[in-house]
Amino acid sequence: MSGPPIKPPRGIKHTKETSGLLISVIRALSASETNEQREVEKAKLEKEYKRSDQKLDELLKEVPAKLSNYLNKKLYLHATQLLVSALSMGDGNLEGVEALREVKTELEAKKQQLQSKLLEELTRHLYVETTREVLLKRQGSGRDFQRSSEARGSRGNKVKRALLDVSYPSSQLARGLNAQQEDLTNIIEDENSLNPEENSEHFIAIIIECLALLNNIPDAVEAIKSNMQNELLNIIARTSDSIKANADKMMPKSDVSGVRIINHADGEENNGQSALLELLQTIFDQFRMIANAHSMALRSFSHVSKKYNVDVRLYEMPDVWSKIQAVLQLLLTEYLDIQNVVDRPFQPTNFSESSVDINAYFAKRKPQRQKNGSLFKFDFSLHPKTLNTYLKDQKLSNASFIDNASLKISKRLVCEPDPKNITFIFRPMMQFIEEIERALEIQPGNSCTLNSFIADYIKEEFLGRHHIMVATTIDAATKASDAWQTITPPEVMKDLGLARPLLQSTVKVEQCIAELRSLMIALPLQGEHFCTLALNILHNYRETCQSAYRNIIQSGNEDRKICSAAWLKDDDISRFIKSLPNWDNMKSETTSDKRGKITRGWSMRRQETQEEESPEDVRQRNLREAEILASNLGEGGINSSEILSDVGQLRCLALLQESVEWFALSIRLLTAELQQSKNSNDNQTLLPRVSDSLVELLEQVAVEFEELANTCILLLHLEVRVQCFHYLLPRGEYSHLCDGVQDPQEADPRVQELSRVLQNIDESLQSTLHPKKTKYIFEGLGHLITKILITSAQYIDKIDKSGIQRMCRNVFTLQQTLTNITMARELALDYARQYFELFYETPEDILNNILENGPQFSELEYINAFQLIARSQAQHSSISKQLERLSEILSEIGAAV
Repeated sequence: MSGPPIKPPRGIKHTKETSGLLISVIRALSASETNEQREVEKAKLEKEYKRSDQKLDELLKEVPAKLSNYLNKKLYLHATQLLVSALSMGDGNLEGVEALREVKTELEAKKQQLQSKLLEELTRHLYVETTREVLLKRQGSGRDFQRSSEARGSRGNKVKRALLDVSYPSSQLARGLNAQQEDLTNIIEDENSLNPEENSEHFIAIIIECLALLNNIPDAVEAIKSNMQNELLNIIARTSDSIKANADKMMPKSDVSGVRIINHADGEENNGQSALLELLQTIFDQFRMIANAHSMALRSFSHVSKKYNVDVRLYEMPDVWSKIQAVLQLLLTEYLDIQNVVDRPFQPTNFSESSVDINAYFAKRKPQRQKNGSLFKFDFSLHPKTLNTYLKDQKLSNASFIDNASLKISKRLVCEPDPKNITFIFRPMMQFIEEIERALEIQPGNSCTLNSFIADYIKEEFLGRHHIMVATTIDAATKASDAWQTITPPEVMKDLGLARPLLQSTVKVEQCIAELRSLMIALPLQGEHFCTLALNILHNYRETCQSAYRNIIQSGNEDRKICSAAWLKDDDISRFIKSLPNWDNMKSETTSDKRGKITRGWSMRRQETQEEESPEDVRQRNLREAEILASNLGEGGINSSEILSDVGQLRCLALLQESVEWFALSIRLLTAELQQSKNSNDNQTLLPRVSDSLVELLEQVAVEFEELANTCILLLHLEVRVQCFHYLLPRGEYSHLCDGVQDPQEADPRVQELSRVLQNIDESLQSTLHPKKTKYIFEGLGHLITKILITSAQYIDKIDKSGIQRMCRNVFTLQQTLTNITMARELALDYARQYFELFYETPEDILNNILENGPQFSELEYINAFQLIARSQAQHSSISKQLERLSEILSEIGAAV
């Protein structure tokens, strides 16, 4: 018979001898002689059982307590290792212990909780902790940032500070490169650390190591992939809330001044635009941090997958950038109001139709044949399919998510949705896109999806609607019945710094050009397109202005002949007038008051080349002009149909002149900017480079507007002189002067009418034209009137003393009128008065005066005077001798005829 069973060594399992201890206890109890001994043995056994049970309870409770302690301290690696060790113990020699089953169940629950906690911590560090300082830094106040930093402890390590540094290379950020990468082969967790999260990269590596120990890598990777887009949207939502809250706090205190960006926007609109720019920049900074954090996480995932031989398909950095692009597309869809824009497609989409061709949006002109080439044509536009298809495909593929995402963004908009928002977010968006494409190593000629999305939106949606807006604006400005009379209101004049009103239509067109200039800066990739559009607008508006000029001078009657316009078409007259010094003086002085340093420099150079005219030079110049114009008058005189009798027409001409001259200077400034951009690399503030041919065409159209302005001012200059001829030199109108019927102390009715006309013209032009231009129009008029009045002597049949008084009264009336206009005494008219005072004398007295004092008038003027005296006194027989004597005297003293 074998001996009693032997207690097996600790840790060695002998399944056949597990009941030995129990048999030993039974034998001990059986060998007891008395009940007392048995009770003693029983008590001893119960005591030992309780002691063992207590030790087991203490042992089992130690793991959860330690686990909780580690978790509270965020010592996740210690906690995971403890939990894994405890679970493996339960799977070992204690597997059959009934009391451990509940503990094992509890530990399994702890494992699930730890897995969830680790994934939560990983998500928090990937998206929240990584971006926290970016958001705080963007909130503004340094004290607020410092206070929040102190409250949460020192979280910022070298890695985070490097990530937050705006000068950190974007290419390295995109690839997640770091100067001091974590050593993943030796991950150690400091149990005495007060802040295990201080080093974010180290903490992420620990979390991923823990997930690997828990065999949870595949689930964790899948969770990160599936939640990535939603977490990025949460970033946008949190940032939007923060910026909106800051904006609401600042609004009552801030005095936001309107900055002209595109639309002459008011303060509130610019506040929203600033908030949107702030939102984008903050989101971009955060997305850079998130991409870098994912790069660190992927490095750790890859390491543990190899270390523990985990079969898992990891996501890649292109997946991260893809999700970033997707949420940015959703963001743009909301802020650019793309959904509503696509739901309301503009009509028509083909701008070659005559009804919407920009060429048709100008004033009436002769019917032209339909042009084959149109300014805006979208025959090959992807608009009906690209954006619409994108939105539909997105909704069909993930309808509920897209709807929820849109709702999440739309509830937190920092400004109103508007397609025009693209104009001020394009540049920062494209800079971020460049980072994305560098990170994705996209080859030249290709583009990322976000880049294509924005390009499609601009080409297919924004440009088309902007074309309609431009055409509608110009249509409203130029086709109104009073388009060439309506002037800019005072508030617009103040905004533009104008001293005199301009045509509102010109200002509207200039604003369209200014907006196109702003769009060239905001959307530089479309610079050539906007420049071409501006050129087409300028060409068409030039034709409109020329048509308006023709309508003004013809009053709708194409057969009407205006004398001043006919003279202006005479190259000799036009060239002669422009050669006179007063023309250059007027041009340089008026131009110097216009906009821009370029213009002022140009005018100063012109003035340096000019010499001050002496009074005699001025007199001789005015006499030459009067003689040239008088010689072109012809024998038929000027009738009422050949003058612009409506002062309103002259005012329209003056408005047109000021407006197109101002407009030409604005075009000059634009071309100067384009020239400057060719020689500079500053793409932030200057216009984008365009082809030389476009710049040359812009310069040419500026010259054409300047020529039209010159034509208008020259026409006004000539028209005033033509009206003087019309009123003062009609044949047969002075025969009544010898009848003595009318009061000699009153001016002739036609002289009074001319005086009234000149005053009305002056009053009309004073509020419209530059003072130097008004001076140019009326300067020298005294010499012309003198020439006309003296010449009129040959048309008077007879004259007596009352007639002489009447002529002197005419001279005085006109002299007083011109003095009031020019604010200087017209000495030239004294010459006319002295001429008519000759008729008080006899021919002999006149000849003697010439001998004593020299000739005061020309030989022709003396001849006309002698002939009129002879007709008035019926001394026809002696006139020949008097004229012969006059010729001899003038020859003797060498008088210039």
